[in-house]
Amino acid sequence: MNETAARHPNRFLADLTQAMRSTAETARQATIDQCQADAKGYTEKLHARTDDEAASLRKAAEADVSAIRDWSKAEVERIRVETEQRIARRRELLEQELQEYNSAIELEIERVQKRVTGFEEEVGQFFEQLLKEADPTVFASMAAQMPDPPSFSEAERGGLATEIKARREKIMRSEDLLGVEAEAPIALPPAEPIGESAEALAARTARPAPPPKVEVVESTQVVVVGLVSVASIATFKRQLGRLPGVKNVGVSSGPDGEFIFTVGHSTEASLSSLIPTLPNFQARVVSEQDGVLNVSAHDPEAEG
Repeated sequence: MNETAARHPNRFLADLTQAMRSTAETARQATIDQCQADAKGYTEKLHARTDDEAASLRKAAEADVSAIRDWSKAEVERIRVETEQRIARRRELLEQELQEYNSAIELEIERVQKRVTGFEEEVGQFFEQLLKEADPTVFASMAAQMPDPPSFSEAERGGLATEIKARREKIMRSEDLLGVEAEAPIALPPAEPIGESAEALAARTARPAPPPKVEVVESTQVVVVGLVSVASIATFKRQLGRLPGVKNVGVSSGPDGEFIFTVGHSTEASLSSLIPTLPNFQARVVSEQDGVLNVSAHDPEAEG
């Protein structure tokens, strides 16, 4: 009786355990199947969304490429315009150099003519005294002292040519043909956030056109007394041209040995205060009236 009661619970427990195991296995498989199904559905969604995102990225990249091309075209046009401006400025400098050469030649010709005239007068006076002498011995002694003709040299004009060449080389090295500092090398615009429209990128990278600048140029005659040599006259002219606000300088000789420098300059430039600062000439403004400055200067070449 007791043995039968002890066996029946053990069998029941064994059957119960087997049933629980079977249920657990079924639940495990169902859980795995559900996980795989969920993963498959999520993967399919990822593939579908990836195609949409890739299309959006391609569209944004094409918009950026188009904006960069527009920027490049604008840069090419800017460089073309600047190139033309630099070429025009260099040709203006050529005209200034030719003016300086022509002025130097004209001044040299005047100097030569004055020296020839002076020599002719000296020889005329010499022969006038010589022909009055009747004593052969005195006549021969006086004839031996006949004045020698003056010598002529292009050394001074050659010095001017060297200075102009050096100045031109300096201008070309510094790329200061427009009177401004050289620009930094051209660089591509920085990378922009993906998806920015071509219009927005072009608007941010476009350079605004500078407003046209209108400058009033005045003309003043600087009448200088005290300059003698061609080299000093050319140097004085060149230094005038380098003063702040001075645009151009021309020179001609006056009737009484003075030299007239016609200076084009901005309205802000004060020539009366700037001219005394010219090195080596000890220039001094004697008077000023009606666009004419009378200046007294020391010729440094006269010391030699």
